[in-house]
Amino acid sequence: MKIDDAIAELIERIKSVSPDAVVRVKRRSDEEASIRAYAPADHADPIKAATQEMTLSLLTNDGLDVLVLVYDITTSLPPEQ
Repeated sequence: MKIDDAIAELIERIKSVSPDAVVRVKRRSDEEASIRAYAPADHADPIKAATQEMTLSLLTNDGLDVLVLVYDITTSLPPEQ
């Protein structure tokens, strides 16, 4: 899987459990990226549950290191980009 496809699928999973989440992506290389999801605090565990298995699979099977970080949107405002 390519990193762009992995990012798109992870964002889809985040939005499926937290439709109003604000998502920011930072690509570090062709194999590394971080996805920051800003959502209500009670959405953190469902977001982690929806993405954790895939991120581990991407790392072990595809050599892609994509981190999903979840922030409480009420205490951490997302950056513009």
